[in-house]
Amino acid sequence: MRTRTPAGRSRAAGFTLVELLVALAIFAVITALSYRSLAALLDSREALEKDSRKWRDVALFVGRFERDVNAVVPRLATGPSGTALSPVSSLLDLGGATSKGLAITRSGALLNQNSLAAPQRVAYRFLEGKVERLAWSAADAAPRLDPTATPVLEAVRSLEFRFLVANDWRPDFGLPGSGITLPAAVEVAVTLESGERITRLVALPR
Repeated sequence: MRTRTPAGRSRAAGFTLVELLVALAIFAVITALSYRSLAALLDSREALEKDSRKWRDVALFVGRFERDVNAVVPRLATGPSGTALSPVSSLLDLGGATSKGLAITRSGALLNQNSLAAPQRVAYRFLEGKVERLAWSAADAAPRLDPTATPVLEAVRSLEFRFLVANDWRPDFGLPGSGITLPAAVEVAVTLESGERITRLVALPR
């Protein structure tokens, strides 16, 4: 004798079209929410990495600036135009042209345990949204000798320097004819395109 299966049990063994559509709709919603969460997570990670790179670059720039200023030597230099240059100056001699920024004469690199390379002229300037470090091969530049320009910080809105002289902050220092004079300190202020303003004061060695 054949046993008939109740109709209710037959319906329970499968899914109706409506049930399938509801399940697909729920799956689609869960997938969309998961995608949005993943996209938000990736965007957040990218923003954190970008912010980390920005502050790393700022730290590298400030560190290089400090090393240059701490290595200043009280010695006149000769610019590409033949002008005698102060050890620290707010005016850059570019051989036939001048520019605002910071130029210094610093000691050379360490050659070995007991000697240094010859003094070198370096400078910082703001150009087209970035800070550049200029370096001449020697403190006394040959006529029309072009410096090596290296970008040291990008995405910059402005670059400013101030010089502490007799307890007074001045925007200009070491202009032609000022001789061998040094300020008590140099302050750099950088405003980033993202709006942050970073200032750093470095006292000159005495």
